[in-house]
This record gives sequence, structure tokens and C-alpha cells, in this order.
Amino acid sequence: MNKKFIVTAMTAVLLAGPLMRPTEVDASQKLEDLENQHQELNKKSQKVGGEIKNREQQMESLENEKMQLEEDVAELQANIDVLIVEISEQEKEIERITAEIERLQEEIVQLQKQIDQRNEQLESQARSVQTNANPSDIVDLIMSAESLSDLIGRVGVVNALVSANNDIMKAQIDDQNALEETEKQVKIEQEEMENVKAQLEVSRNNLVNQRVALDDKILQVAEKYDMTAEERKSFINEQTIIAERTSTLNDEMKAEKQRIIEEERARQEAIRVAEEKRQKEAEAQAKAEAASRAKAEAKVAVEKAAEKVKAKAVAAANKKAEAATSSSNSTSNASSPIAAPASSGWTRPAQGRITSPYGWRTHPIFGDRRFHTGVDIAGSGSIGAARAGTVTTAGFNGALGYYVKIDHGDGYVTVYAHMQPNLSVTRGQSVSQGQQIGIMGTTGDSTGVHLDFKVYKNGSTVNPMNYIN
Repeated sequence: MNKKFIVTAMTAVLLAGPLMRPTEVDASQKLEDLENQHQELNKKSQKVGGEIKNREQQMESLENEKMQLEEDVAELQANIDVLIVEISEQEKEIERITAEIERLQEEIVQLQKQIDQRNEQLESQARSVQTNANPSDIVDLIMSAESLSDLIGRVGVVNALVSANNDIMKAQIDDQNALEETEKQVKIEQEEMENVKAQLEVSRNNLVNQRVALDDKILQVAEKYDMTAEERKSFINEQTIIAERTSTLNDEMKAEKQRIIEEERARQEAIRVAEEKRQKEAEAQAKAEAASRAKAEAKVAVEKAAEKVKAKAVAAANKKAEAATSSSNSTSNASSPIAAPASSGWTRPAQGRITSPYGWRTHPIFGDRRFHTGVDIAGSGSIGAARAGTVTTAGFNGALGYYVKIDHGDGYVTVYAHMQPNLSVTRGQSVSQGQQIGIMGTTGDSTGVHLDFKVYKNGSTVNPMNYIN
């Protein structure tokens, strides 16, 4: 439209030129006037041409900037799609682990049932031996044999009974070991599920952050160009849809957190019930051992009369059973030490050279004098926590881009800005010194890949080089 206006103005000037000449002048005067007018028109033509060229350059620059913004929007949407797929896969993994835990718990119930049944059988036999038999009766049974073949037969019957009880005890010990192994597997599966849930929380936090970044890019496009009513309506509708999706995601995250809390309560209750059951099992095991010892004494009395070698074998078997039981109890009472993370001193958060120190400088984007509250470290690698602490912010900001803020609990707070999307931590997470929190990027107000590292002491910024140099 500006080009058409300028051309029209030139045409008007050309047409108006001859009307401005005097009607009565001599030929030399007319020639001079024409030359002057020609020179004036050349100047105006050059001026208008320059203005047209400037306008075209401005329009081309704006168009390039618009295309770049549209590419940024498309890239952010692609990242969001990838995160949605990751979240879906993580949710499926949680469902698989939950199903595996349920299967293992059913197996635990079956094993416990078998153990209880054998305990009842052993207790019944122990009561029978204690009330109806004693070593002298068994000796009388053997001594009353009428012949050598009769004696051998009676000893064989007694040995068969003792061997059957030994088999029951062996099966009881095997099932007890299988029960403990299955309970260990349940604990491993539960720990794996907690890890997957933590990854799911980080992915969902990154999804929210990237959607905030997408909103910011859309607003930039809307502010830079005079959109038609239809285009503006399209952007508004798109923003409404994103807002609804974000709201739905927040509801899902709240529901997921509540579900995790309830699962933790159920898990603690299951641990309590299992501990009570284990105590009952220990009591039953003690009774079974008492019955086993009573039977072993009877067996020793029988085998002393028949065969000393058999007595030694039975004693060794009983000793082995007691050693296995003692080992099982000591294993269940063991606890794993937890290593304390390093939390003292400071470490450099990223590798690279310092490109902008702390203090006054000319802003690389806006061109005015501003106070730089951090230090810029150029590079392209991972970023680690300078000290141990708690993540208070892990999100997106129009100026800082993707950034993380960590509270170290003693008046110090650190900020890590301009990182790539898909942050490695989420709000509320505890991090150790040197733990990766993200990767260097150029998001927000940035002119290249780098880390803007800030240190706050009691709410005011201080020179980071006093701590990491």
C-alpha cells in the first residue's frame, strides 16, 4: 500500500510540473527551467526509490522474523508431542509393575497358606509325641521283637516315620525361603515403580513448561503483526484449547499425587500386617523347632539301640536346619546403609569460559546499560547443582527461558537460566551437589548457547565468582 502511494505521488508531481512553468519565456529560459525540473525530478525519484527499498527491506525483515517465530512454535509443539508419548509409556510401565506386584502378592498368599498348613501338621504331631510316646516306649517296641527280621522291620518303620517328618521340615524351610525371596521381589518392584513415578512427574512438569513457552511464542506472533479478525480468532481459539489442556493436566497431576499418597498408606499398612504375620510365623517356627527337637530326641533313642551312624546323620540334619533358620532371621533384620550426599562447599555448575562477568555492562540485545546480576558461562554441556538443596522453581520465563532455582537452606539461593527444554528436575525435588539439572541452551532473552548463573545471599545478588572461582 505504501509503494502505491509513493508511485501515485510521483505521478502527480510529474503531471503538475509543466503547469508550473511561465507561459511567456524565451527558449533559453524554458530549456533552463526544464533542466532544473529534470534535476529536481531525478532527486525526488532517487529519494522515493530509496524509501521504497527501505520499506521492502523492513517488510522482508519482518517476514523473516515471522517465519522464525512460526518455526519456534512448530518445534515447541513437536517437543510437546514427544513428551505426551513419553508420559503415555511411563503410565503403561506403572500399570505393568502394578500387575506384577499383584501377581507376587498372590504368590505370597499361596506360600503362606502352605506354610500354615504344615505348621498345623507339625504341631499336631508334636502334641501326639509329647502325650502318647516317649523314648522308652520306642525302645520297648524294638526290644520286644521276636526275631532279627522282626527287629529290622520295626526299626525300618520308625526310620520311615522320621524320614517323612524330615521331608516335611525340608519342604517347610524351602517354602519359607521362597516366601522371603518373593517378598524381596515385591520390594524391588515397588522401588522401580517409585522411580518411574518420579520420572513421570518430571515429564509432566516439562510438558507444562513447554506449553507455557508455546503460549509465549504465540503472544509474540500476535503482538508483532496486524492480524486479520479471522487469524486473531484462530490464535485465540488455539490458546483456549491449550488452556483447557493445561487445566486438565493440572487436575490429572493432583489426582495422581493423591493416588500416590493413598498407595503409600496402603503399602505402610501392608508392611505392618506383614510384620505381624512374620512374628506369628516366628512363633510357629519356634513351636515347629521344639517339635522337631522332641522327634530328634526320640529318633536318637531309637537309633542308639539300632545304629550309631544313623544317629549322627539325623543330628547333622537338625543342626543344618537350625543354622538355616538363624540365617533367615538375621537376613530379615538387616538394613542397608544410606550414603549421605555431599553438601559442603561450592562447585562450578558448568564447563566453559566466562563471557560476561557480574556487574555493569551494555546489554547484548537491548543495547542499554544494565547491571548484570550473574555470570555467563559459554558452552554446550550439562549443568549441575553448585550445592545440595531443594528445587523451588523449574519452569519457563520470557526473559530467563527454561530455568531452575535451588534453595540451599542457609540464606543462599542459586539460579540457572537459558537452559534447553526437558529439564532434569522438578519443583520440590531434593538435589545433591553436582547432580545434573539440565543442559545449556539459548532460550529466553539470549544471543547464544550459554548458562546465566546467579547467586543470591539473603535475597540480594552477589558475585558468583567469589564462590566458584
